Amino acid sequence: MNPVIDMQQLVPAWQSLQSLAPINHIESEIDYEQAITMLNSLLDVVRDDAEHPLYSLIAVIGDLIEAYEIDHEPIALSLN
Repeated sequence: MNPVIDMQQLVPAWQSLQSLAPINHIESEIDYEQAITMLNSLLDVVRDDAEHPLYSLIAVIGDLIEAYEIDHEPIALSLN
């Protein structure tokens, strides 16, 4: 069963969240540093408490960071 998303409620909720915690696709080194800072701040509060309401937010931000790191990881040169 797929939940029905009320877009009229989603837009203001997303805008409100964005004003508190700008969660975006990471496009630059500045975005990356901001995401790292946000992740560290969340980890300071949530720690390893899987029951904390913000625990899944850590996973989302971590996934964004990981995707950026994969895309921007320097290619290792083979020294054969």
